[in-house]
Amino acid sequence: MKKIAILFIISLIAFSCNNQHPDYYKNLETAKKLFQLHEVEDYEGQDALISSELVSEASLYGSEKMNKAQFMENVKGYHMAFDNLKYTAEVWLPGTDTLGNFDGSVRTYGVWTGTQTQTKKELNLKGYWYFNFDDDGKVVGQGDYFDFGGMLDAVYSKNLIIASIQAKKGKLENLLTVLNGDNGLPTTRSYDGCLSIEMTVNKETNTVWLVENWESTEKFINYLEWRQNEDDIIQKMAPLLVGGESGLKIAFSNSEYKSF
Repeated sequence: MKKIAILFIISLIAFSCNNQHPDYYKNLETAKKLFQLHEVEDYEGQDALISSELVSEASLYGSEKMNKAQFMENVKGYHMAFDNLKYTAEVWLPGTDTLGNFDGSVRTYGVWTGTQTQTKKELNLKGYWYFNFDDDGKVVGQGDYFDFGGMLDAVYSKNLIIASIQAKKGKLENLLTVLNGDNGLPTTRSYDGCLSIEMTVNKETNTVWLVENWESTEKFINYLEWRQNEDDIIQKMAPLLVGGESGLKIAFSNSEYKSF
C-alpha cells in the first residue's frame, strides 16, 4: 500500500511539472529580479523589465488602473519614501488563466520591510502581488493587494490641517448642509493632494471640527487659494458663522510631525 501511495505522489508531481507553463520559471526569475531591483532602487533596471503596455492595479481605495508611466512614478515615490527596502517571500506561485490553466504568470505572498525616510518608522507590510507577462517576457500586467491606508497611518508623515468652524445659533444645520453638499467637503476630498478628511460636530457650542491630511502643505495652500479666489463656498458660509469669515479658523504646520 505504501508503494502505491509513493508512486501516486511521484506521478502527481511529474504530472504537475509536465503541465507547468514553459515560460513560468523564466518569468519567475524576472519577477524576483524586479523585486531585487526595487530593493536597491534601480529605477532604470525595473523600467527595462516592464512592457510599455503595462496595466497596473494599486491597493489605494477607489484607484483606477494605471499605465506604465503612472506605475513608474509610484516606483520612484517608494524609492524616495523608504530606505533599506527588502522583500521576503513566503511563497512564489504559478498563476492560471480564468479556466485554471497555467499561463506563465507569477504570484507571490510576502512581507516588505524598510525604514520611512522622514519618520524613521519601520515598515512591516504583508501583501500579495501578481505579474502577467507578454510574449517578450516583460511584465504587462501587475497588481498589489495590501493595506495601503494602514501603511500610510503606520509609517508615513502627515500634513495635518485642523479647522474649527463656529456657526451662529440656529445656523448649524444650514452650515452642515453647505459642508456636506457637492461643492463642500466632497470637493475638498477630491482636490489634488487631499488624502483624508474627518469631521466632527459639537452641537453644544455650534462648532464643526475638521481634521484633514494632505500630501504636502504646498498642495493645501493651493487648495486654500482656490477656495478664497475662485470658489464661493466661503462666501456662502460667512453669513452662517460667528464673526463672518473669521468664524473659520485654520491651523497647520509643515514640520516636526511625530506620532507617539
